[in-house]
Amino acid sequence: MGFGQWKPMQPSIEGVAFKKNQQVTFRFRKKQVIGTIVKLLNNSAVVTLSIAKVTDTSEKTVINYKKLMAI
Repeated sequence: MGFGQWKPMQPSIEGVAFKKNQQVTFRFRKKQVIGTIVKLLNNSAVVTLSIAKVTDTSEKTVINYKKLMAI
């Protein structure tokens, strides 16, 4: 692949078990939380956290596939 050419994202072997908009659970700041996958990356996923309070902003984080568990 030449310089400047775009390469499509391919999830690793661990990431095959997950898909976009899937709910997952993981440890975040020493607490077990539930979130929804927004985007799949090579070795991790961007996850929107499910928070009990309704707010104008949603908190997102990037989590390695090895730390995610499907619900």
